Amino acid sequence: MRGIVLAVRWAGPLSALLTAVFFDVAGAAVMMLVCLGITITWRARLPRALELATDLLLLLAAWSSVFLLYERLAHWDLVVHFAATAVLAELAFRSLERWGRLRTPGPVTHVLVVTALGTALALVWEYVEFAGYAIVDPRVQVGYTDTMGDLAAGNAGSLVAGILGAWARLRAEAPAAGRSGLHAHDDGAAHPAG
Repeated sequence: MRGIVLAVRWAGPLSALLTAVFFDVAGAAVMMLVCLGITITWRARLPRALELATDLLLLLAAWSSVFLLYERLAHWDLVVHFAATAVLAELAFRSLERWGRLRTPGPVTHVLVVTALGTALALVWEYVEFAGYAIVDPRVQVGYTDTMGDLAAGNAGSLVAGILGAWARLRAEAPAAGRSGLHAHDDGAAHPAG
């Protein structure tokens, strides 16, 4: 899996180069943002599966813009907002936790914090879309219906990410707790250590 992760990491700069040469400046700018995201996922030292999912979704979102898939495919924008916000919210949560900004939370707190982070990221994303529309390219989709749909999709994606992240953490911690906290006694039953 390490080779695949490395290949996807290098796909970011390669995508920026390809869009600058064969497409336009707006596409190259979007790909540079993707490169920033890929660098953050790499430096956050995420589990490889989460890093790979995040990087691939960022690349998919950017290439969808370059190939105008948001304009060509109905609801594609909502699908990408849902999935990308989900992985970015979990990335933000894991990064804050890794950098000592969060104590290890319980499952409910995990869900609430990931959902809040995703909602904030979805809002920032909409600001960036509006700036892209106003400054770079008027083809960028904006408007009340589009913005509210994007925010709802991002919020739902981050909620799902929080639930799945909390579930994965509980699942991973259960075997470890079973090994460290229980000892078998002569009667064959497991009893708490101590």
